[in-house]
Amino acid sequence: MPIKKAVVVGAGIGALTTAIGLRRAGVEVTVLERRTEPNRLLTGGGFMLWHNAFVALRQVGLA
Repeated sequence: MPIKKAVVVGAGIGALTTAIGLRRAGVEVTVLERRTEPNRLLTGGGFMLWHNAFVALRQVGLA
């Protein structure tokens, strides 16, 4: 039985990439994030993406 609906928890780069990939595969996706304002996502530390992350982003059209 194919997956028709999914819930992704968090709005980090991994979660949003997962949500986009699922939507492109025809799955209805709901993203849950505890922060109430998008500008709150700008606080915190930096991050680094390794080569395999860029490969995955290219595969879902986000390179």
